[in-house]
Amino acid sequence: MSPRQGQRTVCIPLETMDIPMSPEPPTFGLDVTMSPFQSSSKFRMDIPFSPAPEVRYGVDIPMSPDQGSKVNMDVPMSPTAQGAAAVELVSNPWDEELISSLLSKLSTPLTSQPNFITWQCKVPSIAPKMTIKMGEGSLRVDCVLGQGAFATVYQVTDLNTSEKMILKVQKPANPWEFYINSQLNARLQPSVRHLFNNIHSAHLFQNGSVLLGELYNCGTLLHAVNLYKNLSDKVIPQPLVMYFTVCILHMVEQLHNIHIVHADIKPDNFLLGERFLENKSFDQDNLDHGLALIDLGQSIDITLFPKGTAFNAKCMTSGFQCTEMQSGRPWNYQTEYFGIAGTVYCMIFGTYMQVTQEGGVWKTKYLEEIPTVICGQSSSTLC
Repeated sequence: MSPRQGQRTVCIPLETMDIPMSPEPPTFGLDVTMSPFQSSSKFRMDIPFSPAPEVRYGVDIPMSPDQGSKVNMDVPMSPTAQGAAAVELVSNPWDEELISSLLSKLSTPLTSQPNFITWQCKVPSIAPKMTIKMGEGSLRVDCVLGQGAFATVYQVTDLNTSEKMILKVQKPANPWEFYINSQLNARLQPSVRHLFNNIHSAHLFQNGSVLLGELYNCGTLLHAVNLYKNLSDKVIPQPLVMYFTVCILHMVEQLHNIHIVHADIKPDNFLLGERFLENKSFDQDNLDHGLALIDLGQSIDITLFPKGTAFNAKCMTSGFQCTEMQSGRPWNYQTEYFGIAGTVYCMIFGTYMQVTQEGGVWKTKYLEEIPTVICGQSSSTLC
């Protein structure tokens, strides 16, 4: 969503926020949200190189070090795999060779899409305060919003429209994120498309990729959790937690209905935009609640695998590894439910959820002191 005329867009650099990031540094799941597709002619980079007919994809889905392999095993069924006695087990759905193979077999190549542009050069140098020529317009690089091991996210301003946007630079390239974005465009109902990040355009270079999209300027659920720590109750009010939980469940359900597993559900990846500030209806069916699920670069397209396929790799954000990952059992949609539980837990208690296995039963670790009010009275235990 573009900023409304007369409204002030607020950029909160991540480095200025006193927030606990994920229990382990993410393999760059930065808060990047995009706006609906636009014509690529507006965003073609005006640099002295010609687009290449094809560039071999250097895919970076840095999750588990395990290599992708397939064997037939009896494993627990997923919600969409009913009636089969045995399913396919894929070791690592984020394996680079597997991702490259899946992309190479697409009936419609990414390079055929007008807003996917390849270049016969390396990613141009990008830094704050510089101006990047973009076709008929120019983008001023305002500041760095976040930086990880494999990507840097900048806030940029379109000098023609004054619109503030996100520029995500990834090294090596990650065309998979653009692919997932295109599938959301094709499979989701238009009425719910705004609940997920969307990419303006993608530029694939020899050593990396650049994604251009829209800026959400009201922070993440994690920011909200930390802001409430400075207030008397210390945590988000329970009615608001319940409302956000309903929104989150609905959003994840939309993804599962189109057979996409986000695979990185956590408070850091839910962003609030201006829709939230303008929202006057907290009805459970209201789709203008302002919450958006972002960072689909590690998502899994279940339709590209045999029905009932399960996986056994572990994501690198250990605090959000589902119990199946932790115990070495196959998983698919289970990782989503664990991520939802961990996100809700963080909103309720203001800290990350930790689980332990006792007598074959997985439980959340006991909190000696919970600085909150539960069921109307101060308590250190759940009621």
